[in-house]
Amino acid sequence: MSECPDARQIQVEAYAYTHALSRSRWAWEFLRRNPDFLKDVAREPHGTVSVRPACPNTVLIKPRTDQTAADRWGLAFFPNPDANGLDANAFWSGTRFPRQIQLHVSPAMPGEICEIRECARDRCRIVHLVDAAGREHLLVRGGAHIVQVRCTGCTLLTRDPVRLGFMIRGVDSLVPRLRLLEDALRVFAPVTAPTPPLWTRTQRALRNALIAWDCQQEGLSLRQTAQIIYGKARANEAWAGPDRAMKDEIRRARKRARTLIDGRYRDLLAPSASGRRRL
Repeated sequence: MSECPDARQIQVEAYAYTHALSRSRWAWEFLRRNPDFLKDVAREPHGTVSVRPACPNTVLIKPRTDQTAADRWGLAFFPNPDANGLDANAFWSGTRFPRQIQLHVSPAMPGEICEIRECARDRCRIVHLVDAAGREHLLVRGGAHIVQVRCTGCTLLTRDPVRLGFMIRGVDSLVPRLRLLEDALRVFAPVTAPTPPLWTRTQRALRNALIAWDCQQEGLSLRQTAQIIYGKARANEAWAGPDRAMKDEIRRARKRARTLIDGRYRDLLAPSASGRRRL
């Protein structure tokens, strides 16, 4: 994978983009490192997916064949495995990834302006997928945020004016769905000047797992991996002393990566234990 750094290029700074990843995008980072997944991607004939610009800031994707092999991994089709979690057009299936935003599309009244559509068109980059069954899905990107949307009702592929409405079904799902919508609306937020990221414990653990895996694939030792993650001075000091905490942490990071790559990436697509964020 061209975007997974080689041994000469692996630096912790190269993984800074992962701070912005939601759980579903983290899932893609681990899946795209799965050797069996990459074999399935390589077996997919070229040209089975149509990709073309539809209008400004919008790309239309339509698979030309059934993507049964991709469905086995929880995907609507095979995205480019060289694309990272921010750039990949990875559409997860509804059964694997239930935390999708649901939009209902209906005809607009004469003169009616759809606020959702106007905001998306003006502020976001959109990938519009029409799957093999004719269902429509969107990836909406705003800044570093990405939201996957499932559309129902009328088609968006029309010149007639339409309006979009967020859908919430059932009483029990009301609160978590409202939280999900709150998170999703970040795609419409104005882009601000970058600030140093504040990593959560979970984000740091996932990032370190990626680094540990990539280092292991390039033949780097536990110590070399620790030097990349923690810096040479801190790693060398830890290796010189009797404390095994850092050595054990690197081993755990490798094991965590292997577990996620081998299939537990699907856990990142399920609702979190807290019922809150993130997409």
